[in-house]
Amino acid sequence: MVTSLLNAGEELTKRGHEVFIFCPKSNIKEFKGVTVHSYPAVKFKPYPEFMIAVPQGRDKVPRLDVVHTHSPFTMGFFGWRVAKFQGIPKVSTFHTLLSEYVGYVSKLGKTILRPITWEFCRTFYNKHERLIAPSKTLKKTLRDHEIRKPIEVIPNGIDVNFFRPFDKNKARKKLRLKGEKIFLSLGRLGHEKNVDITIQAFKNVDARLVIAGRGPAEKKLKKLTTKLGLKNKVIFRGFIPEKLKPLYYSAADALIVASEVETQGLVLVEAMACGTPVIGARSGPIPEIIRDGKNGYLFKSKDIGGLAEKIMTFETSQRMKKNALKTSKNYSIEKCVTKLEEFYRELS
Repeated sequence: MVTSLLNAGEELTKRGHEVFIFCPKSNIKEFKGVTVHSYPAVKFKPYPEFMIAVPQGRDKVPRLDVVHTHSPFTMGFFGWRVAKFQGIPKVSTFHTLLSEYVGYVSKLGKTILRPITWEFCRTFYNKHERLIAPSKTLKKTLRDHEIRKPIEVIPNGIDVNFFRPFDKNKARKKLRLKGEKIFLSLGRLGHEKNVDITIQAFKNVDARLVIAGRGPAEKKLKKLTTKLGLKNKVIFRGFIPEKLKPLYYSAADALIVASEVETQGLVLVEAMACGTPVIGARSGPIPEIIRDGKNGYLFKSKDIGGLAEKIMTFETSQRMKKNALKTSKNYSIEKCVTKLEEFYRELS
C-alpha cells in the first residue's frame, strides 16, 4: 500500500497538484515532489509490522483542499481533526478487512471481536463525505455491513514501467532458482493468507514453490514444510526488496494466491504486468482480475486437491502471458490516478 500511495502522489504532482503525505515515523522527507510529514510511532505488539503513530499539531498542518485518509486508526482520526479544523472535505479509502485480523489481538477473535470491529468501521467511515473501495467486491462488503456513504471503486495502481517482463531463464539464473516448473507465493506471511494451503498442494506435485516474504506465520509454515517432507520443493526466500520483485515474478511460471482476505489483490496485477499468469482462489476480488483460462486459473477456496490439480496441469502459453499483460494495463498508475483526480474534483 505504501508504494502505491507514493506512486499516486508522484503522479498527482506531475499533473500540477501539491501532495502531502502524513504517516508514522519515517526518514523520508520528500519523495519525487511529494512532501512527507511523519510522527513518532510505536509498534503494535500483536502485529509488530504495524506502526501506530502519535500525531499532534493539527494547526501546524499546511492549508489543504481535501484530506484523504487510508487508515481508521490514529492517523485517520488525525485526518478527521485536520479536516474539521480547516473546514475541508474528508474522504477515505478502505484498504483492509480488519475483521479478518482480530485473531492477532485476542483468542476471542472472530466470534466476539468481528462485530465490534465492524461497528468501529461504521463509526469511522460513515463520517466521511465519500469513500473509495479498490474493488467491486469490497464495495458490496461495505454495503452489506451498513457503510452507507457514497463509494467509488478506484483500484490502487501499479507502475507498469517498473513491473515489466524479464527473460525467465535469465531471471532464474540471477535469483539462483533451479527447476523445470517454479511457482511463486509473494507477500506478507500472515495466518489469514492461507499460504499453508499452497504448501500442502505441493505434496504430490512435481514442481517447486518459492515463498517470498516475512510475517507472523513464517515459523508455522516452515514447520509445516518440514513435517510434510517438502524442504526440497519449498524454498523460503524471506523479505524481498521492491527492486527484485519483477525478477521473482518473471522467474515464476505462475503466481499462486490462496488468500480469502484480499481487498484488491495488488500482487496479482504486479505479476501480470511481468507477463506471469496467476492461479488464485475463487474468493473476494480475485475473480475480478483473473479470467479463468485466459490470464490464469481459479480454484475453489481452501481446496488443496483442486489447487494441486491446477499446478500439475499448468502449462505456460504466450497467449496467457499476453492476456496477463493486457489485464495489468487497466491498473496502471496513470489510469487509476485519472479516476482519483475526477473523484477529488467532484468534491468541490
